[in-house]
Amino acid sequence: MSELGARDRANPPTCGSRRHDDAEAPVPAVPGMRLCGGCRESLEDTLIELPELYENCAYALAPRSGGLRERVSGHRPDGIVLHEAALTARADILGVLASWCALVTAERGVPGPGELAVRRLTGFLAVHLHWLTRHPAAPELADELDELSAAATEALRHSGTAIRKVVGECSIAGCELVVYAETERDNASPFGVSCENGHEWAPESWLSLWRPEAPARTEGSE
Repeated sequence: MSELGARDRANPPTCGSRRHDDAEAPVPAVPGMRLCGGCRESLEDTLIELPELYENCAYALAPRSGGLRERVSGHRPDGIVLHEAALTARADILGVLASWCALVTAERGVPGPGELAVRRLTGFLAVHLHWLTRHPAAPELADELDELSAAATEALRHSGTAIRKVVGECSIAGCELVVYAETERDNASPFGVSCENGHEWAPESWLSLWRPEAPARTEGSE
């Protein structure tokens, strides 16, 4: 057995993510990796969700003008700081992902994603995820992506701007515009379902609009 192998057996590597800072004992890393199983799964999940968060932040930068919700509430939100938070979240997501792609291309000698687009960047990192989880900087990657996700989610939550998901087409005669469900966060129950013409549906009618095969479209996408 090599000296390095004996040392690893005597002192098994631990997960270096900051999410374990308050743990009572070190959390073992998956053999061969620099992350524990939970952090590895979280890293993969975050890579999947970042493009949608990025696009939803674009929607937060340009909310729909004067609508029913504003008239009912009786005031128009200020929005400037909240828009800045969404803008910063988008810039950070793009910049951080690009820097990690640059690390992969430099150290592995492979072609880069070819386009400075969030879905291309996350797809590129996903392809090289196995290598990244074994890199000494893997804990830093996991922590940075966690921070990006949290910042974008926070910007959306406090912007008064909903996350919108396509659920189907408007069934009102002559309309046929896309119908969106709006929620405060992923997996939450919708607080409104409507199309761009202002046609709205009561909760008991939402299921009839749902089209699982509908393409995912979000305003502000690249």
